[in-house]
Amino acid sequence: MNRSVSTLAAAVLALASAACATMPPDPRLLDDAEAAIRQAEQAGAEEFAPLELRFARERLEAARFQLDNNNALPARRQADEAAIEAQLALARTRAAQARAELAQRERDLERLRTDLAEAFGEEALER
Repeated sequence: MNRSVSTLAAAVLALASAACATMPPDPRLLDDAEAAIRQAEQAGAEEFAPLELRFARERLEAARFQLDNNNALPARRQADEAAIEAQLALARTRAAQARAELAQRERDLERLRTDLAEAFGEEALER
């Protein structure tokens, strides 16, 4: 009895493995990476994080290649790496934009201080 259970289990495992090997990978595997890249592009990553954006695109293309060749695990890994690179590009873009915004506000503040000093004297700045 024990031998027949082992044989049955081996047959089921072999059948399941064969079924998985013949099923093509899900093309939606790339959706998260594509969405992350689009988000980074829309935020301005081409200007502020071009290297990270390029890496994301390259990894996405590698994932597509793996997907086209029915290599699900490498495709998933490459797609995940593409999404991470795109998220990094987005974060660097937002940081650069925040620094630029801060610099502009500091210039505006300095201009206001200068105008205030001209209008009311340096003493107005000391209050």
